[in-house]
Amino acid sequence: MSNLENVHKYNLFYGLQEGELKHISEVENGLKCKCFCPACKKKLVAKNGGQKRTHHFAHYESAECKFGVQTSIHIAAKQILEKSGRLKIPAVSYFINTEIEKSDDHFISHGFGYSISEAKYIQIDNVILEKKLHKYIPDVVVFSKDKRLIVEIAVTHFVGRKKLEDIISSNISAIEIDLSKIEKDFDLDDLEKLVIDNIENKSWLHNQYGKEMTLIKRDETRKEIQAESIKKSMKREKREEWYKQYYKPVVYREISVNYTVQQIKNCPLKKRKFEGSFYASVKKDCFDCQYSRRLREDAKYLVCLYDYYEKKIN
Repeated sequence: MSNLENVHKYNLFYGLQEGELKHISEVENGLKCKCFCPACKKKLVAKNGGQKRTHHFAHYESAECKFGVQTSIHIAAKQILEKSGRLKIPAVSYFINTEIEKSDDHFISHGFGYSISEAKYIQIDNVILEKKLHKYIPDVVVFSKDKRLIVEIAVTHFVGRKKLEDIISSNISAIEIDLSKIEKDFDLDDLEKLVIDNIENKSWLHNQYGKEMTLIKRDETRKEIQAESIKKSMKREKREEWYKQYYKPVVYREISVNYTVQQIKNCPLKKRKFEGSFYASVKKDCFDCQYSRRLREDAKYLVCLYDYYEKKIN
C-alpha cells in the first residue's frame, strides 16, 4: 500500500485556485480560499486553522472525492513540466534474439543487447493534460520539437495491459513516472526533482524509435547470420570435397559370428599387423589419431591426412 492509501488517504492538501495548484498553507481559511477540487471541480473549504487535524481541504456541501489527491499530483506534474521546459528521460536499450534454445521445460534466448541512447534531457515545447489520444486518455502528453511523448504518472495505479497495448498501437513513445511513494502532503520542490531530474523512478513503457531501430538491427543481424551460415556451409562443402582425395576405404573384418570390426588397410603409422600387412583399427586407433577426420559416407570411408601433412613437412 502506498503512502497515499494510508489512514488519511483522502486528505487533500492541494486545490485549484484560478487554474493554479495551491497548497493548503498558501490560501485563506474557509471558503475564502476560493479553491476547487482538482478532480471533480467542486468547491473546497480550507481547514487550515484547526489544532486537532492536519490542515487540509474538504469538499463543501459534497462527499469527499477520492481522486483529488491523485489528480492534484497529475496537475502538479503537468505544471512542473510546463515550468521546467525540460525532462530527463531514461536510456534506451534493446535485446536482439539470434536463437531460441529449448531446454527441458523452458526456453533460453541467445543474442546480444545494444544501447540506442543514453539518459538525457529533452526540450519541452508544450504540455497537454488528460486529453483523449487515439483509443485512450494519457495522463500527460509532452511535445518536444516535432515529436510527442506520453508521460504516465503512477500514484496509486500503474499502467495495465490494455492501456499498454493502446500505447504501443499508437506508435507514440511513453514513459511511466513512479510517484507511489510520495508523501500525501508533498512538497512541490521535491516533486519537481522526481518528475524532471530523477531517473530511478522512470521507465519506458514504449519507445517507438527504439522499436524501429530494433527491427532494422534485427533484420541486419539475421542477414549477417544467414550470410555467415552460407559462408560456413560453402566452406564446409569445399572442405568435404577436398577431403575426398584422402579417403581410405573402411574394411569390415569378420572376427566371429555376428562380430565385425572396422579396419583401415596399409596404415602409414603401422599401428597393427596381420598376415604380413599393416592396418589400423578404426575404433581403437583412428578415432584418437591426429590425422583422422572421422568416417564419411555412411562409414564407407575414413579421412586420413597423414599423406597431406607428410608432404607439407617435406
